[in-house]
Amino acid sequence: MKITKCLVIIPVCIVGCMEGTVTPPRAADRQSAINTTSGPAGNQRMSFGAFSFLIPDGWSAVTPDREKTKAMLLPVGATMQDAKALIKVDVGLPAAPTAGKLAETFAKNAGGSVVPETMDFDGTAGVCVTTSSQDLATPRNMIIIFRNDTAYLLMVGAGGDWDASGALTRIRETWKWTEPGEAPVGRQP
Repeated sequence: MKITKCLVIIPVCIVGCMEGTVTPPRAADRQSAINTTSGPAGNQRMSFGAFSFLIPDGWSAVTPDREKTKAMLLPVGATMQDAKALIKVDVGLPAAPTAGKLAETFAKNAGGSVVPETMDFDGTAGVCVTTSSQDLATPRNMIIIFRNDTAYLLMVGAGGDWDASGALTRIRETWKWTEPGEAPVGRQP
């Protein structure tokens, strides 16, 4: 029997999804996502609609598993069935008035904590939640960014002692917004 590991998002984070241009993958694609990037690792900028970033060394972009997932990365050579780590960005309508409030709710539900300092994503603040998760079922790190009345949830799940902090740093440092806009008043962390 095959067991599929998935990154689960607590349902309070996003109540709806924006329409996007990503076609939902066929059921067969969900069974075995394949690496879709090529070129030197860490030097390939990929656009995911409203944002882009450089793919970190050792990671490959794969077909997202859901319509609201705009970016999904696995370690090079991994499939959904054998991945030890996963990075994804879900995009949708916020379920709370601020990124900070959404982070507090997620932290409470996941048994985690909100990091006091925000992270900069190309001029927009992101609020980080950390958990002690040791599997892909709950994100170990979730960064919540509000921009243009939209929530961007950057999630990192990892099993055991897998460390994805370098990849997370690379994504944050190379994150660029591809659409104009700002986080409106009332939507700040």
